[in-house]
Amino acid sequence: MIQVSILGFDYAFATSIVGVIDLLSTAGTAWNYFQGKSLAPKFRVQLATPDGHSIRCLNNLVLQADCRFDQIGQPDVVLVPSIGGDVDKALARNRDLVALLQHYYERGTQIVSNCTGAFFLAEAGLLDGRKATTHWAHAERFRKRYPQVNLVPEQLITTDGRIFCSGGGTAWFDMGLYLIELYIDHETAIESAKAMVLDAGRASQLTYFASNQNKYHNDDAIRSIQEWIDEHHAEDFSLAWLAEEKAMSPRTLIRRFKSATGESPLAYLQTVRIEMAKRLLETSKQTIAEITQNIGYEDVSSFSKMFKRKVGLSPREYRGRFSKHIVD
Repeated sequence: MIQVSILGFDYAFATSIVGVIDLLSTAGTAWNYFQGKSLAPKFRVQLATPDGHSIRCLNNLVLQADCRFDQIGQPDVVLVPSIGGDVDKALARNRDLVALLQHYYERGTQIVSNCTGAFFLAEAGLLDGRKATTHWAHAERFRKRYPQVNLVPEQLITTDGRIFCSGGGTAWFDMGLYLIELYIDHETAIESAKAMVLDAGRASQLTYFASNQNKYHNDDAIRSIQEWIDEHHAEDFSLAWLAEEKAMSPRTLIRRFKSATGESPLAYLQTVRIEMAKRLLETSKQTIAEITQNIGYEDVSSFSKMFKRKVGLSPREYRGRFSKHIVD
């Protein structure tokens, strides 16, 4: 059987622990049970904590440990769950967890994180020069703290050698299905998804992105330009005009904007328009053509293609999934 050790700590996000335990532990059993076949468990999952005592997760959920860190043994996979509380405090209070990750990586163990658990991997130096992902809302903080990591927060799962990361929230189930497919086979992964009624094949966090994450910088002039674009995103204006209004040359504006935000003014404008389109799709009954016009675009087809490229869903699909009218 495949041995998986989850490294528990106080203020972890409980679902990223118990969800993984349930999913991996029922691989080869739940579906077989429903189909009247013999049970064939594939994974043995244990929750380890520094001292073997229970941990108190976010929202005061208490989980009992199976063993201490020094009793883990030789697992095939070591998994770090999401940090549910303050990231900086969690990292400072769990230096033994960081050291343990370094130990197991040196011994050739597969290292996996979910969501903000990637901060622990980065703190251990395991992500230097590697591709990684984390919760989209923590992307800018992560980049500033670990600039040597190739962070791709739009991806739901990243794999780089023996280091796997999954994105925010319920991405633990995507990683769980990925591990089932990797260590067992595709059929068992699909059967597990069906048994647990999970959507297999998700690949992106783009649907859940918010646009305000790239305002955490120190260039006040660029932030004021971002705020102006936020308010006037539907208007027709040129970069040359905007630069002149802000007493800059177009070249200087582009350089400073990209240095501060990581993207061009045009890309930022597109992001703001997409965010407004998402809001209108969620809350209004405007047609897609009306929304296209109201956010500053003329051609519905071009807007729809760009929306799907950036969000991962077409405007119609996005409305179908997130519109508040679904539950009215």
